[in-house]
Amino acid sequence: MKNENENFFFDVDVGTDDDGKKIIRNIFWSNASCQAAYADFGDCVTFDTTYKTNKYHMPLGFFVSVNNHLQSTIFGVALVGNESSDSFEWIFNAFKRCMRKDPTCILTDQCPAMKAAIPKVFLRTHHRLCRWHIMKKIKDHLSKVYLEHDTFKEDLAAVLNHPLMPAEFEAAWHDLMDTYNLQNDTILLGLWEERTTWISAYWKEIFCARMTSAQRSESMNHILKKGFVKETQVLHIFARQVNECIQKRHQLEVAETIA
Repeated sequence: MKNENENFFFDVDVGTDDDGKKIIRNIFWSNASCQAAYADFGDCVTFDTTYKTNKYHMPLGFFVSVNNHLQSTIFGVALVGNESSDSFEWIFNAFKRCMRKDPTCILTDQCPAMKAAIPKVFLRTHHRLCRWHIMKKIKDHLSKVYLEHDTFKEDLAAVLNHPLMPAEFEAAWHDLMDTYNLQNDTILLGLWEERTTWISAYWKEIFCARMTSAQRSESMNHILKKGFVKETQVLHIFARQVNECIQKRHQLEVAETIA
């Protein structure tokens, strides 16, 4: 693909196994249109490695955001050898070398390895956590609370969605806990402790393109897995199919914009 477009960027992290043989640990790539999109819309980026959609069962990560028409736009792709802090640090550094500027904000799930790697690479970037993942993680616990208090679900949604400033959120949260006698609930206390990383009331001065989750990255993984790649494909074919997916998405973006 580099021969087809000199602006195609890729990097490969090569290491050795226990027998001294060379192995591929991580890969990152981005085509010219992805880099152009980042120049225009790269203030806020989501990154997710949910799916293993290749022969080597390496987690696939998409750097994704939203354009001025609220369409998902892809900036770069990574295959992750192992989901360690070192691997994510290498991938984020490759992304930074390619794009030559840090995003203002990056949204991820609660992966501890990403949490450790991000501040080492993106020195001026605000790291925010995906609200959808947080709520999914405590879904079973919340279901029990909902059964005990039939109005709690609606009241919790109002507290998470409506406050405009941190002081408003904090007052509303404490009122909610008092109303339902949940001041000592360990799960909800955990949500409170991490509030500045996932409650949008704390992000008012940070441009996040209306995003509170990394689901745009996950949706790209779903589109790719459904229509473009097969687990049996070797790496170079897999990479070409990923690139075809990106090009199809770009064509759809253009068509929707013109329409």
